[in-house]
Amino acid sequence: MVRFRSQSHSLTLLCQILSPLLLLIFMIIIHPSYADEPDEPLRGKDLVNEVCNHTSDYKFCVDTLFPSAASAPSATAGEIANTALRFAQVKATDARVLIASLLLKNSSSSTDRRLLQRCQLDNNKTIRELSSANDDLNSDSIDSMVEDLNNAANATRSCQDTIRETPFSSALDNKNIEVIKLCEIGVVSTKFFTIDDFT
Repeated sequence: MVRFRSQSHSLTLLCQILSPLLLLIFMIIIHPSYADEPDEPLRGKDLVNEVCNHTSDYKFCVDTLFPSAASAPSATAGEIANTALRFAQVKATDARVLIASLLLKNSSSSTDRRLLQRCQLDNNKTIRELSSANDDLNSDSIDSMVEDLNNAANATRSCQDTIRETPFSSALDNKNIEVIKLCEIGVVSTKFFTIDDFT
């Protein structure tokens, strides 16, 4: 009985000594200062470069975004998406004005005019989708925004395909291609969104 009490006392003493020691070791292991710190999210020019690296036309992306506020040192992915979206809206509106101007000219065949009118319908859809994407960005509905941007790019491609063999193609090509690339930048930038983009 004495022997059992002695072993029990030794075990209790050992636990009293080891418990604080184990607790200290455990705290050191899980203390946040010893854990991997999360990387700061990319911002500004570094983020622009990263977004542009994931697009089909790096040069266009960089040339478009660097002169804008999207490359400011604290710019977020949301600001890049917003910039690309705004530029896409401007280019789509420029295309709308050009299409209306081309339709007013009577120098084209009736077939070409019908094709241009189909392109005009596609352009109208592009502008509607870009407007919806803007609303979605402002309401943090990112999946819907991505869908709207893809729909806008597809409508613009449809216009391009419709007028490919017409005399209007050269006049509209650059604007349409820019709309498509700007939509892509907007979509890619959403992959870099952080919680800061939703505040």
